[in-house]
Amino acid sequence: MKLTPLGKALVFLIGLGLFITALYKFVPPEQQIWRKWLGGGGDTAATVENQGTEPAAEGERGPDTLANQPIDRNGESRGEEPRQERRAASEWITVPGGLFRSGEGLEEVDVPAFQIQSHEVTNGQYEAFLEECPEGSSCGPRDLPSYWDDQSYLETRRDAPVVFVSWADASAYCRWAGGRLPTISEWEKAARSDDGRNFPAGPSIDPADVNILGQDRRDEKNRAPKQIPTWGTDDPRYNRDASPYGVLAMAGNVSEWTATASPDEPDLRLAAGGSWDSWSLDDARTYASLPKQPADRSSSLGFRCVKSAR
Repeated sequence: MKLTPLGKALVFLIGLGLFITALYKFVPPEQQIWRKWLGGGGDTAATVENQGTEPAAEGERGPDTLANQPIDRNGESRGEEPRQERRAASEWITVPGGLFRSGEGLEEVDVPAFQIQSHEVTNGQYEAFLEECPEGSSCGPRDLPSYWDDQSYLETRRDAPVVFVSWADASAYCRWAGGRLPTISEWEKAARSDDGRNFPAGPSIDPADVNILGQDRRDEKNRAPKQIPTWGTDDPRYNRDASPYGVLAMAGNVSEWTATASPDEPDLRLAAGGSWDSWSLDDARTYASLPKQPADRSSSLGFRCVKSAR
């Protein structure tokens, strides 16, 4: 059968298409040098193939896209997702959804399932955050903790909870870590479970198991280096203060920022739990909280993050 000029052109185009398809399929992306001639870049295909297609779960990213991109030391976005191992390394513990008895009056509150960090964010984890989101960058903190310029001190306290962090700076860290600050109800449920217990460890508390100053330890505050006598996550005592879900140091060590505004003073944010600077064991109760100015920075105030359960 004799082909017309149009038919010959069509056959040629079909053959050319099959040839190009074969090249893209069987030649490794790094050897596809013609991409550079076409302006596509040498590793575009590999980049697309290696990107996840599953959308981020609700609550795992902040509303600001730039705030979730890695930032170099000059505050410029590198346009790629931070490596997961560079993010918060503490274990994420799942707290099931459902009703629990909240507050001193044991009122039933329904909280959806979520995940919470097993321990408070440490100096070492905060340092990894600052490497990608330095002070003043679009995703970084406004100010550094007051002790951050003392490397000799910091070197020996990498497993201690980071303190002197404002509410906004704690929120920035949690966005970078793929989460957010907990609501006061989420924090309480993680500490309390659903049995209405007064303290994370049970109906009563052993002062030796919790890092709370108390009346008989008031002199420790003056003797402590930099006034920060916190327990590090590598301290054997740290695991004594455990909730029913295995969330650690919720009764003492440092109080923790939450996302919840004070019901009486909406401009303030609630900090939950007791700290090394608490004078009363009542501060260790699962429902204990205190309103604070969001700009507050204290040696007895830290934080941990949560994210919505998948």
